[in-house]
Amino acid sequence: MEYSNLSLIVLFVLTSFVLTAETHIVYGRKASTSTREKEDVKLERQLQILNKKPIKSIMTKYGDTIDCINIHKQPAFDHPLLKDHKIQMVPSSFSKDTSNKNISTTIFRDSKINNGFENKRCPLGTISIRRTKKEDLVNAQSLLRKADQIRSNAYTLSHMNHHFVSVEELSEGKTYFGGAANMSIHGLELTSGEFSTSQIWIQNGRSEKLNSIEFGWMAYPTLFGDNSSRLFGYWTADGSRQTGCFNMLCPGFVQVHSDISFGADFDPISVYGEDAWVVSFQVHQDLRTGNWWLTVDDMNIGYWPKEIFTHLADNASVIRYGGIAGAKSQMPTPPMGNGYLPQLQDFLKTAYMTRMKYADEKGQFVNINPYGVQTKKDTTSDCYNILFAGNLGSDWEISMAFGGPGGMCP
Repeated sequence: MEYSNLSLIVLFVLTSFVLTAETHIVYGRKASTSTREKEDVKLERQLQILNKKPIKSIMTKYGDTIDCINIHKQPAFDHPLLKDHKIQMVPSSFSKDTSNKNISTTIFRDSKINNGFENKRCPLGTISIRRTKKEDLVNAQSLLRKADQIRSNAYTLSHMNHHFVSVEELSEGKTYFGGAANMSIHGLELTSGEFSTSQIWIQNGRSEKLNSIEFGWMAYPTLFGDNSSRLFGYWTADGSRQTGCFNMLCPGFVQVHSDISFGADFDPISVYGEDAWVVSFQVHQDLRTGNWWLTVDDMNIGYWPKEIFTHLADNASVIRYGGIAGAKSQMPTPPMGNGYLPQLQDFLKTAYMTRMKYADEKGQFVNINPYGVQTKKDTTSDCYNILFAGNLGSDWEISMAFGGPGGMCP
């Protein structure tokens, strides 16, 4: 009898535990479903803002859908600080490089930015914008989380391993009004969840008040759907806590070029030991409007308006040149540059930047001070490295080499 009662008690306790566990699981699912539903509603709302009704749509040879949007109805003007913004069609002050961009040597040649339209064009009065998909927003969100600003350099990467290398001119109290360089273009074999950049940073402010503009070329299969090296831009006005995004995945960047937009491909690309192809990148602050203009191979793509910034509304305090590579947590990080460690003996076998310049207070691009720079990296030299070459003269001017194979880097 006592044994029977004990059995009943044990059975009751076990039954209660199972029911409780099941209840928690059920409620957990409900809560999870509810969270997902809220997130889906938020994403759908974002997509409605970003994907304006197109006047025409074009399918590129890369598989992207490009929408031709009325230039005055582009997503930028949904930003609350840009409601009364008057679009600037061309820079009122164009920061000129003091020497010819075209390379006279046979060591490297000019690559071209390619929208993949082939013989199609967007109508007059429209701009071409890569259509945003829900997965684009989800993938981009994985990069835009609060993180250690020293390690991420305002490129906040949550749940990811990431490493950077950079060259920075160190001049206390100096102000900058733009940055420029010719970058070699390379093809990298990356997998889903990996990304790699060759870029310039233009920044002002600290920590949660950091204003940053970043631009160059990026390989990011999860975002773009392939391994192609593509044009990218990024901005934030608060250290990536509440503001900013890649490309045009949020209101902010004002595009004026009808055919070239973020996500455009570069072709051809460098071949190790055989050919080196370069593209010129620059961002400069318009001296009259304060807007930060992005120019690629002498084409004005558009600008980040002065209104969306605080510290960068006036000028920049930091200009940096280099790259970032990242992957999912606990996974090896991907190659950077051309995938090989940098060297200065043969520029056909390394990733590099030449003609590294900044815009001064007069709007002129001048060489960075080769005697006042510092190289930085946050990993060992057998993963990624950067070598500053100084002034090589002629067409090269101020140059550096960078990159590496990546791996399980400390």
